[in-house]
Amino acid sequence: MAEFRLCIVGLGHRGRYMFREACQIPAFKGVAACDIQKELWFEETFHNGNKSPSLASQMPDVTFYEDYDEMLEKAKPDIVMVETPAHCHAAFCIKALEKGIHVYSDIPSVATLKEGKDLWEAFQASDAKLMTGATTMGWGFVHSLQDLHRQGLLGKPAILEAEYLHDCRYLWEETPWRKPTSQTHFPPCYYCTHSLGPLLSVLDEELSEVTCITSGSHHTPDLPYANDYTCALFRTPSGVLVRMTNSFINNWKGGLHSYRVFGTEGCFEHLSNRGEKQSERTTFSSNKLTGVEKITELPVGFSPFSEAVKKKFKTIGGGGHGGADPYLMLRFAEALINKDKEMPVSLRQGLAMTLPGLYASESVFRNGEKLPIHYPWEKELFQKDIDNRSAPVSGVEK
Repeated sequence: MAEFRLCIVGLGHRGRYMFREACQIPAFKGVAACDIQKELWFEETFHNGNKSPSLASQMPDVTFYEDYDEMLEKAKPDIVMVETPAHCHAAFCIKALEKGIHVYSDIPSVATLKEGKDLWEAFQASDAKLMTGATTMGWGFVHSLQDLHRQGLLGKPAILEAEYLHDCRYLWEETPWRKPTSQTHFPPCYYCTHSLGPLLSVLDEELSEVTCITSGSHHTPDLPYANDYTCALFRTPSGVLVRMTNSFINNWKGGLHSYRVFGTEGCFEHLSNRGEKQSERTTFSSNKLTGVEKITELPVGFSPFSEAVKKKFKTIGGGGHGGADPYLMLRFAEALINKDKEMPVSLRQGLAMTLPGLYASESVFRNGEKLPIHYPWEKELFQKDIDNRSAPVSGVEK
């Protein structure tokens, strides 16, 4: 099997876990790791409550670097995994692409419109590939949604909805970039990729306009600039509506993600668990298939590892985010080995599920003003948006 020299930048809990998982794939050989905090390479790690030895002790043949440019120059990698905090992915991706190095990047793809332009142009000019590591695109019930859509059982999607409710306050001390400050108060709609990715995968057009409002700060009176909840309403050129509710400061005790697709011939719904009990369920109905005109439950959950997939990849599944993380990395490896023209989740898909959140954030700062959405492949319109924004779309220093 082909072998690719793999390195990583960003060694937080997720980065260390992802690197360990990726190095189990026969096609990948871990050669280097980079972080500005040297102790992360040498200290014990924790993931999902489990303690593991340091990566330094587990991977003695991997060289650690504190400088990213030095790692790219000396380690000569074929692939860079970008697992830095959510607001600083693009610069690392661009440097790798400019050197012809393949990229597996966490999401969001970019933090500003200008980064979107720069990353897209770097990708277009490079011979290297970029895979967007959008976790929700690897879930089993999302694959079921895509299958139902491909078979025409839902008809044309007309209204789509997603909810992402996750109280992240317990992570503020460990990952300070998540905590709102007076200089960096990202509205929850900024982190939209988990919600929009699955929904956009059954649309044949991109989102073209948005209006978004915020609840302001109710749960954290000491942080008046925080946004507890945002509700965004997107529309496509043909009039399809997409509603998205996000919150990272709340007292919700159930599951994180719910989705609904209302189509002209049927409906699909995945509800996260409600309360402490594991009660998540996936259902659909269709006028096109006898026996499921009424709501029918599907025996599918988060895991993407069906028996067919296990056989194909020679793996028993498992892993983070219900198995989505190793599944997507396996798909990435397969695409590189086969020299596929497009990655399973392309950069264009990544930007299409990232940029609407930046426009939604700008709408929040403009008190819900309806804004058109453009993309780097709409070169002149996108450049006008970069030039005309009164504040950084990411919400920094508003």
